Amino acid sequence: MTGYQVVVGKIRGTSQAAGRVVEGLRGAGCPAAVPAGDLGMPGSRAALAMARVKHVLVSRQARFEARLDIHAGNMAKAADLYSAQDAAAAADITVPVPVPGPVKAG
Repeated sequence: MTGYQVVVGKIRGTSQAAGRVVEGLRGAGCPAAVPAGDLGMPGSRAALAMARVKHVLVSRQARFEARLDIHAGNMAKAADLYSAQDAAAAADITVPVPVPGPVKAG
């Protein structure tokens, strides 16, 4: 195992962590904490405002979950690609940098 493999493991770990965060968000049901209905005041501005807040929370959570799902998938794909191309990727990382030779006086 090269030092390069440790990086692949960290990338894969990042993917798994993002997946756990998404599952935690889905399980928490944050928008459910906002009351639904007329709040005992049908037609009031407060009830309408609360409905808008709930709608915004639901849509934002859905977008955030989707972005985290995509991120988790991208990180997993990157780890798989790097693992499959270990030799080529390691060579890319360790390409020797040419050292300039002495400057010739003109």
